[in-house]
Amino acid sequence: MTKNKILLRWTLIVVAIMIPLLYAWYIHYQRNHFSCEAHTRIVDDNYVLDVMLSYQFNGGSGSYETTGEYIPTGKPPVSMSNKIAFDYWRDAKGVIMVANETNELPKKYEAFRSTIPDFYHLRSRGLRVKITPANPSSYIFSYGGAPVFYCSKG
Repeated sequence: MTKNKILLRWTLIVVAIMIPLLYAWYIHYQRNHFSCEAHTRIVDDNYVLDVMLSYQFNGGSGSYETTGEYIPTGKPPVSMSNKIAFDYWRDAKGVIMVANETNELPKKYEAFRSTIPDFYHLRSRGLRVKITPANPSSYIFSYGGAPVFYCSKG
């Protein structure tokens, strides 16, 4: 009987130690393995940019994909898309993403490109954003201290 009590105590101690460790691992895993999507509409005096954004973060490497329309004032819409492979890491100020590859279409210069960071257009360009969980199923991406868009888990 005494051996059973000792075994039970040690089992409870091991379980009590393992539960917080497993929870900490789960939280860390969730911070570095997630995906989310956002619908963004940028309205300017000269154009409207209507796009669907998709981000995937997977333990230090990620991808970004967008599809949508660039609509210049008084002109027909132009279909656009972009795919980016990037590496990322976290620091005290947020998440740093550096583009490895980009495939932006259409290839010609459009007015909206001057307002979007180089990360989305050029290889080896970086971007620091703060990604804050808004609730269990979404995130807020902030740039320069201002919220940029709301991204729902995919």
